[in-house]
Amino acid sequence: MKSFIFTLITFLVIGCSGKSDSKKKATKIIDSEFVEVYEEPRHQLVFENKDFKVLDIQIKAGDTTLFHRHRNPMFYTSLGWQKSTSQLLNSEWNKTGSEEWMTGGTGTNASYVTQPMIHRVTNTGTKLSRLIGVLNTSKSASTSNTSAINKASNRWFRSERIELIPGDTLNYQKSEFPIVIILVSGDEIEVIKNNKSSIHNKKWLQVEERSQLINSNESKIEIIQIEVLN
Repeated sequence: MKSFIFTLITFLVIGCSGKSDSKKKATKIIDSEFVEVYEEPRHQLVFENKDFKVLDIQIKAGDTTLFHRHRNPMFYTSLGWQKSTSQLLNSEWNKTGSEEWMTGGTGTNASYVTQPMIHRVTNTGTKLSRLIGVLNTSKSASTSNTSAINKASNRWFRSERIELIPGDTLNYQKSEFPIVIILVSGDEIEVIKNNKSSIHNKKWLQVEERSQLINSNESKIEIIQIEVLN
């Protein structure tokens, strides 16, 4: 699994700039013909503040993104990534491409910081490709580069994979860093804030202080908890 995640992240890193067309051939693109990753239509910007952005990345089968630029560290969570191929700006299409990435797979790409990338991506699979990307736009904090079972940590993100059986509760009082939750399995989670309960049915949410997350479903759910270090 580690080698596969490395392959996918390497694939996502290889690319370089311009606007998309449907022809899979290398064409010279002028520098102005690309967009920032959070401006690319298939990389939907669903949340932003001064420290991070959340992107809901959805590419239909056979569809190709615009050329777009990556410049900040990104934490990726797969919600069903299909086989894909990519093209760096003013380069040939990658003939090897990327294999499917199982739902719940995660990975961080920080090479964008020192080597900004402009590329475009085609979904060569038969289903929708979907990732949730958390973009760290802060200067980032320094923390130990350690990992453990179901946990990972680097300079930009700290993450943990959590399973909640029916009735399980997560309490959030005060956190040093912003927390983003990705709902990998299950369609909804109950959120309690100021003694008021609501049902959250999107695949991501930002956790607020003095709140609770409850699995009020009848089956187990899996989440990825991401701290955005700043």
